[in-house]
Amino acid sequence: MERIVIEVDDATAKKWQEVSPKIKEQLEKNIERQIEILYRGVQEDEFFTLLDKISDEAVKNGLTEEMLEKLLNEE
Repeated sequence: MERIVIEVDDATAKKWQEVSPKIKEQLEKNIERQIEILYRGVQEDEFFTLLDKISDEAVKNGLTEEMLEKLLNEE
């Protein structure tokens, strides 16, 4: 397990000191899940951006939807 630091306001920091270990553990796991969700979201955004670039390049090179459909239906 690796430690990270999150900056919060003074009031939140004081409250954190009074939170039970069980609740801290639950919050830590929740934060881990949230970071994972955000990370996957970024990857998906990058993937769709890449697809858009590929599509734009294909159109620029003359590929039409009809041509693509024909290519995809060839056996």
